[in-house]
Amino acid sequence: MKNDKNLEQLLQQALSPDEEPDYWLNQKILRKAKEREMMNKPYKKKISVAAISTAIVLSISSLTVVAAWKYLTPDKVAEEIKDQGLAAAFQGQDAISINESQEYGNYKITLLGIVSGKNLSQYVNSDDTAGNIRDDRTYVVTAIENMDGSPRPGTSDDNYGEDPFFVSPLIKGQNPSFFNAITMSGGYSEFVQDGIQYRITETDNVEVFADGTLYLCVNSGTFYDSNAYQFEESTGEITRNESYEGVNALFQLPLDATKGDREKAEAYIEQLEKELSGAGDDFSDENSAEQDSDEIKLITKGIKDWTEKELEQRAKLLEDLTQTLTVDEKGYITYSYQKDGMGSFEGTILVESIFEEGQVGMSKSKQIINEDEKEVYIETFTREEDGTITLKVYQYQKD
Repeated sequence: MKNDKNLEQLLQQALSPDEEPDYWLNQKILRKAKEREMMNKPYKKKISVAAISTAIVLSISSLTVVAAWKYLTPDKVAEEIKDQGLAAAFQGQDAISINESQEYGNYKITLLGIVSGKNLSQYVNSDDTAGNIRDDRTYVVTAIENMDGSPRPGTSDDNYGEDPFFVSPLIKGQNPSFFNAITMSGGYSEFVQDGIQYRITETDNVEVFADGTLYLCVNSGTFYDSNAYQFEESTGEITRNESYEGVNALFQLPLDATKGDREKAEAYIEQLEKELSGAGDDFSDENSAEQDSDEIKLITKGIKDWTEKELEQRAKLLEDLTQTLTVDEKGYITYSYQKDGMGSFEGTILVESIFEEGQVGMSKSKQIINEDEKEVYIETFTREEDGTITLKVYQYQKD
């Protein structure tokens, strides 16, 4: 957990509409995103001619099919990033050429093509925790351009990286807040040529879901934005939020349905759920606590209901880390701190995910930090009468 949680926003949807947003599950997903950044081939990979940008736009959108000659073909895009293996795959019979565009305000996003399979790229993608090679992948090529004809910014431009966007396959029936390119071990490479920004997004192979509906989303921001799309749990449908003020393209991926494998798909989802349930430091339920030390179990049994006075009796308040946080216009608080022996921490939290409506006082949502199994720290959040949030960090006093 050290040096992580460096995030722009907390995911805002729960696994079902009847549940409050699960803050710590969201943190596990976001920690996974941070882990991707620390890999040899990070989630935000830059190459010499890269440009990480898109534009936040207003509302009007349209759907068109465009002529392929205007853009580089997917194999040429792969050649530009010096991946001859992937270029060959995009020339093969399993590659699907799409060339579909969607326009939002002054921006056009084009889905050029997709290919899936084993060992297609000459670049190795390793698991973010165990170092295992992930060789069965899906690669999607997209392009983004300015409708007014101006070029997308290059890496040497002052506005480079100021308006990022997120590209990800989505699976019908699975909440996209929790199942997207980040949790599917995603990565990307991109560059700008002739004013058009090209991106190759890769994730674990999604062909196992091909007998159902698969989407590709492109939204403003660095992460999946649940405000940009709507997930209907009863049907599993994912649709655009028409009132969203930003880029929120949504394509259907026309994969070969015969390549779907329901058994493998279910096993994959189960594995992702397992990784999420065990990826973080949320000890709020007894099932995860059973896997931890007896001392941690003791802490977790009643931590949700500990009052501030009880915390002070059981743990030492690290007064120098106490902060008063202001809720921003979108309902988030952002904090960071650093202490010798602990490392540095940064977090962005949706306030309504850890407090009940109108609640004043300390939230029952508490974070136990026990990364090195030597020291145990507890983060708490208290809403004051004036609406500010007080962050306090405690060091648990072991017997």
